[in-house]
Amino acid sequence: MNDMETELQKFLERIAEVLEVPSVALDDDFRAVPMWSSLVGFSTMVMIDLEYGQKVTAADLKAAKTVRDLAKLAGVDGL
Repeated sequence: MNDMETELQKFLERIAEVLEVPSVALDDDFRAVPMWSSLVGFSTMVMIDLEYGQKVTAADLKAAKTVRDLAKLAGVDGL
């Protein structure tokens, strides 16, 4: 596995943790998880800020539809 694949895999694992699900795929609708709430959305924004150094606004999160969109907001390589 190269560095880009490793970064992407780590991102997928972290998003799954935040969403409290066993795993996620890039094309999953992250809002479809049973635990989705505004608090989970805020936690997602904070995780991206702290771990990837990218500020995500509420408007950014609202426009995002899939885990892939979140990865793009985080600036994750390997997409």
